[in-house]
Amino acid sequence: MILAESNKYIVYNDYETVFLKKKSDCSEIIIGDFYGDPFGAFIDKEERFVVMYGCGVIVYYLPAYREYQYNMKTPQWDEFGRKNPVIWVENVIQADKNKIILKLEDGRIQTIKIKTDIHF
Repeated sequence: MILAESNKYIVYNDYETVFLKKKSDCSEIIIGDFYGDPFGAFIDKEERFVVMYGCGVIVYYLPAYREYQYNMKTPQWDEFGRKNPVIWVENVIQADKNKIILKLEDGRIQTIKIKTDIHF
């Protein structure tokens, strides 16, 4: 199912796995994996990152080069609320260039700052 689309990319899932497809050459890479299907995703307006959510949040920084893997620390992505304590995220909006707002399943709201100094 297509979760998000921009000028350069399509983000879609196949069950729990999330893929990023580059429109220019149709190449694909896994950018996330969720417990349960993801609830949604969006691509930053400037195509700097993708946000996927459901059981927690994954922020995957673009351009893509490293395939997502559990329990791996890399500047390519950040994870929030995916381990104790787990958060269930119903919706995410981009508040500004470097901030996203999470609407949690229990009605609470959380804010996350997006990294701006990513160097791969």
